[in-house]
Amino acid sequence: MISLNQAHQYVGMLRSLEPVAVPLDKALGLICAVEVRAGVNCPTVDSSLKDGFAVFSADIADASPEHPVTLSVAGTLTAGADADRLRVKQGTAVRIMTGAPLPRGATSVLASEFAQVEGGLVTIRADARPGRNILRKGSDIVQDQVVLHRGDLLGPTHLGLLAAAGVNEVTCYPLPKVAVAATGSELVWSGEPVTPGKVAASNMVTAAAEMQALGITASTVLLRDSLDQLQEQFGHLVRQVDILITCGGVLDGDKDLTLQAMQQIGMEKIFHRVRIGPGKGVCMGRVGETIVFNLPGGPPSNHVALLLLALPGIRRLMGFANPLPQKRKVVVTEELTGQENWTQLLYSRTKYENGILVAVPLRSMGRFEAMATADALIEIPEGCAVIGEGTPAEAWLFREKSRTNDEA
Repeated sequence: MISLNQAHQYVGMLRSLEPVAVPLDKALGLICAVEVRAGVNCPTVDSSLKDGFAVFSADIADASPEHPVTLSVAGTLTAGADADRLRVKQGTAVRIMTGAPLPRGATSVLASEFAQVEGGLVTIRADARPGRNILRKGSDIVQDQVVLHRGDLLGPTHLGLLAAAGVNEVTCYPLPKVAVAATGSELVWSGEPVTPGKVAASNMVTAAAEMQALGITASTVLLRDSLDQLQEQFGHLVRQVDILITCGGVLDGDKDLTLQAMQQIGMEKIFHRVRIGPGKGVCMGRVGETIVFNLPGGPPSNHVALLLLALPGIRRLMGFANPLPQKRKVVVTEELTGQENWTQLLYSRTKYENGILVAVPLRSMGRFEAMATADALIEIPEGCAVIGEGTPAEAWLFREKSRTNDEA
C-alpha cells in the first residue's frame, strides 16, 4: 500500500499519446504539442478601423464645424477590395468601410460622422491626424511570431488566434480512447427498473460523464460476476482502448473477481491500494500499451479514486504537464480529525468569505447528495490528528461553480 503522493508520482510518469495534426474545428480542449508560428501578418495590409473617408491628413488639418473643408470623392473601398485601383491625392478622399484596405496616398481615416456627402463631394468638419483610425499591417500578429507554445490548452480564442494567423491545423496530443466497465451481477443500466436487490450502475454513469467533460466519448459496458466473462471482456477491451477504467471487484470477497481476471490477461500492476479514505482499493496497471485503473465499487470510493487518480491519468495521456486537480489553501468551518497513517478526504462545498476560501464539510448529507453538491475534497494528510475549526487546510478543487448564487 502506497501514499497518495507516491500514487501521483506514478501517474505523472505516464507518457502522453503521440501528437497528431488536428484541424482547428476539432482541436478545442486539446493540448498543443509544438510551438506554433504565424503564417501571415494580421491584418495583411494597412486597413481602416472606421466607416469614413481615407484622406491626406494635411488637407483637413484645419477643418472644423466653423471652417469645413470640401474634397472630391475618388471612389469607394470595402473590406476585401483591391486598394491598388485607387489613390488619395491632395484635394481628394476615398470613401472607406471598416476593414477595407487603405488606398495609396492616404495618411488617415476620418470617421463618417464628421463628414457629409453631396454628389461627388464630401464636406469635412473635423481633422484627422496622421495614423488616425488606421490598423497597421501586422499590428495584431506578425508573420512568423510564436502564437502558441507547447503545452497550451486550446480554448475558443486560441483557435481564433490560429485562424487569424493563417494556421488551419495544429499538432496536438489526441484524446485517448477510453472504456468504462462496471462489474457486478446486481447492476442495471441507467433507465432500467431498479428492482429489489438491484443497483443502478451510477459509478459508470459518473465516470462516462467525467470523460464527456474532457471531450471524450467513452464506451461503457456492464459485466456480470463471472471470471470467464470478465477475462474475455477485459481482454477484448484492452485491445481497443488507451485507458480502461473498471468499477468494482477490487476487494477480497468471493465476488470480487476483477483483479483475478486482470491477472489472467497479463496486467502488470503499477500500484494496488493507496492510503486514502475513501478509495483505498484502487489499482493502476498496464496491459501492453493500455493503462488500466481498477476502481472500487462503493460510490464515494469510486469517485475519489476517479477524481484523484484515474482522471489525472487520462489528462496525462492528453498531454497535461500537471494533470492533477487544483489544490488550494482553505479554511474549514468545523473541527476535523485524521489518522496517523492515512489520508482522509472529505466532500465539501467552497465559498469565499471576506476574500478567504472557506470549505464547508458535507458530512450530514447522504453519499450521493454530498458527491453531487461538493466542489472540493478537503485533505486531512497522513500524520495530521486534528484540523481545528477556522484553521487552514488544503483541498482538491474538482468542479466549477454550478449554482448562480454562489459567491464569486
